[in-house]
Amino acid sequence: MSAIFLMCSERSGSNLITRMFDAHRDCCGPSPSHLIRVLAENRHRYGDLSAERNWETLLQDAADLLATKLGSWRRDWTTQQLRTACPERDLKSLVRTVFGAEAAAAGKRRLFIKENHLYRYLPWVAQAFPGLKIVAMVRDPRDMALSWKHSPILRGDAVRAADIWWQDQMHLLRVIVSREYHVHLLRYEDLIREPEAELQAVCRFANLEWDSAMTAFSDRAEASRDAARTDDWKNLDRPVMNGNYRKWATGLSPTEAAYVEAVCAEPMEALGYRREMDDPRTAEALAAELLPLERHEKPGWQVVPATEKELRGARTEVLQRIRDRVPATVEQEVPVHA
Repeated sequence: MSAIFLMCSERSGSNLITRMFDAHRDCCGPSPSHLIRVLAENRHRYGDLSAERNWETLLQDAADLLATKLGSWRRDWTTQQLRTACPERDLKSLVRTVFGAEAAAAGKRRLFIKENHLYRYLPWVAQAFPGLKIVAMVRDPRDMALSWKHSPILRGDAVRAADIWWQDQMHLLRVIVSREYHVHLLRYEDLIREPEAELQAVCRFANLEWDSAMTAFSDRAEASRDAARTDDWKNLDRPVMNGNYRKWATGLSPTEAAYVEAVCAEPMEALGYRREMDDPRTAEALAAELLPLERHEKPGWQVVPATEKELRGARTEVLQRIRDRVPATVEQEVPVHA
């Protein structure tokens, strides 16, 4: 099954475009599970998967990651179901099985997959999904920082957001310059101003026929379900917000905006975003003023529903268990029948 992967920073429209593609008659855009990212980045911890113990550990971790995802999927999985469905003892086969089954449950032939920090494990993903295409979507870092600041879930404010945007976009630019992958660059601002024209261009790139249902994504039950899951997705059941840009001009303080521009100057210029602040201070000097104000936990967290907090807590426990696991030793990797 062919796949389109999204390379995009958080708070940059990634869930919006995923829901748009999920509305396409031939394309399945599952809400983010981050199954691929977590398992790909930690694949060294499982060792030789021909060993029963290692394979069972991987299946259990995959089942727990899927059980604690925030968004709704059409398919649920148990360890036993994963064991039965996966044709090979291989991580690539496992993720193809899970995502392929989700597409099949939706009656779709193509996949649109959002994964954070895709550049970290992109060669592995390209092997798992041969012929993949990448939609690289970027957003003005000042508006991204404002959205991050307003999120009750994400830690930190403009400083953390700007640092992450810079890192993500610098890696994105390296991927584009390398010419190793098929990449279509899309700006969030262009998407919301002219959604039909921009989506038609992405469809041509992905060899998909245009489907007008993509611009009516908010009418679908899947969008409403995800919008109700968390405050960070609350706009998914609304039509495209055509004027949702340049909010930073009144939403960020002058020091915050100046910091974002100072840190993100190089990728901003490369991606067509013009700096507007006239502040002579260095990024270090601006950070010294802002860092004491960065919030680890925001007031909005207090009103997040208990069910969402419990699910996020369970997810954190699964992630910590995976990251704390000592990589399999040579002895652990020996198949039990040897």
